[in-house]
Amino acid sequence: MYFVGREKEIGQIKEALEGGKNVIVSGKYGMGRTSLIKHIADAMKGRWRFVFVDFSETPRMICRHLLAEQTGRRKFKDEYESMNYKSTRFRIVHLDLGGRRKQVLVLDNIAKLSFQKADLIRYLAWEKRFQFVAIVESFVPEDDFLRLRVQLYPSEIIELQHLGKKSVCEFYDNLSERHQLHWTEGQIKNLAELTGGYPLRMREVASRELRAMGIIGSRVAPD
Repeated sequence: MYFVGREKEIGQIKEALEGGKNVIVSGKYGMGRTSLIKHIADAMKGRWRFVFVDFSETPRMICRHLLAEQTGRRKFKDEYESMNYKSTRFRIVHLDLGGRRKQVLVLDNIAKLSFQKADLIRYLAWEKRFQFVAIVESFVPEDDFLRLRVQLYPSEIIELQHLGKKSVCEFYDNLSERHQLHWTEGQIKNLAELTGGYPLRMREVASRELRAMGIIGSRVAPD
């Protein structure tokens, strides 16, 4: 998977995390919010450990997932089924991390912040053992967004916009070279104009072009 653009945002996120801040990433669906954080996680895996959790799940399921990740027993998540929510939550914040890499909890798919989920974030943040990256949907209610900022204070807010034309051209140029499509500079510029720097549309157009060329099953999503 080929990653393009977002140099400014990558720098802002790294600087915030290195400075002890949390990060809130917002933007429209398809802007590559999660892919951006996964790219940073991969680049910094020697220093930081990113744990991704789907925050659209119930607080109990979120805690089960986090505990399985923290203990390294992902395949045995079901063994925590008998534990109640508060016990699981308690174990997460008191687990011996053994001086390992900085732990960054990535709370993905935040569309609404219920009282229970806000309380879970407060509980996890209280001990200062973790830093957080919260990935919020564009339609999250304003009051919920404010509540999230309060719970994750201090935090840096990153709002993803469309990619620049240079980055889009770079993506299609790499795609052409990787799959020997022999696209001309003019064709690449036309594709960049067509997609308008919207990562989701870039993926859709790239997939369409590869299907038309008989290249099936290629992973082409821009990060």
